[in-house]
Amino acid sequence: MKVLVVSDYRPTNGVRPEAELFIRLAREGLQVDVMTYPGADYQARFEEAGIRVMTSHPRTKFSRGETRALRDLLIRERYDALHLFNSRAMQHGLRAARGLPVVVLAYRGYAGNVYWWDPSAYLKYLHPRIDGILCITREIQKSLQRQFWFRRDPTLLVTKGHDPAWYKGIPAASLQDLGIPEDAFVVISVANSRPFKDIPTLLKAAGLVRSERPIYWLLVGKGMDSPRHMRILRDSPARDRVIFAGFQPDPLRFMAASQVIVNCSVGGEGLNKTLIEGMSLGLPAIVTDIPGNREIVPSDAEGVIIPLRDPQALAAAVSRYAADEAFRQERANAGRQYIQSALHIDRSVEQMLQIYQSFAGRS
Repeated sequence: MKVLVVSDYRPTNGVRPEAELFIRLAREGLQVDVMTYPGADYQARFEEAGIRVMTSHPRTKFSRGETRALRDLLIRERYDALHLFNSRAMQHGLRAARGLPVVVLAYRGYAGNVYWWDPSAYLKYLHPRIDGILCITREIQKSLQRQFWFRRDPTLLVTKGHDPAWYKGIPAASLQDLGIPEDAFVVISVANSRPFKDIPTLLKAAGLVRSERPIYWLLVGKGMDSPRHMRILRDSPARDRVIFAGFQPDPLRFMAASQVIVNCSVGGEGLNKTLIEGMSLGLPAIVTDIPGNREIVPSDAEGVIIPLRDPQALAAAVSRYAADEAFRQERANAGRQYIQSALHIDRSVEQMLQIYQSFAGRS
């Protein structure tokens, strides 16, 4: 098949699983062209793999000129499939593909916010022109399937896989530069602070931990030191042991220097990339009991699963990890093995090839 992918490949770390998927598909013999923004970090990697790169990604949601240019490209190149990975790509791609013999595939990375009774949903995911929606978790697929009770279900499962080789040899950051002692036990959370991430529970737990070891909490990402969060810490006994590192272009170095990774989300998660990265680096995980996290930590054998909005449970999990080296190592090993077996990029390649085969001859 001849495939056109429309996506944003400017940030290397954030888009690696998706970009590497198409590189491997190209090496399997698939003809892949990519439309992205100028200055994409992945352009050289794509071209090395024989992928043609066009730096003409739509810059607006509504532009007749951009839609016409994409439609002309589809007609001229006679693509078999069109992959649309973001809102702007979908707005233009669905209009450009109207009446053309091309399979249109959309991407969905998180559950919820698509409803059959919402008219705006028919401009994107419920648009009748979409032939398939690539869902990265079972929960996302189930959420969308409920919206297609009155018509054919176009949802497809394609895990956003990782490769353990990406995480070998990552140098650890010097946390002493942040004021963290060398002998500290470091709990890391990497996220941009949003309400569903429930950072307040993490901050409250920091003040409840009881351990003979110095426990430090390293928060990496935008908005972690918000006024609300600072108010929670104001009277906390752990206020001097919570470190806000802000946005970091290479958070893997900070994970490599930590002992435990935490995700306290109460919902909204797809397949959390930083959680997979941390576990691939050998960090045991503590996660809340939500569907997105369950796709990565399926049981207490691969990590510790805690109830939502429960600082006491989080504090107890951190305390046990800090006190029991064998317990921590068992969870770290089992978690990393699960990522390697269930969430490997080779599995994603197989899933995509099967999808292409199912659409063969339909374009």
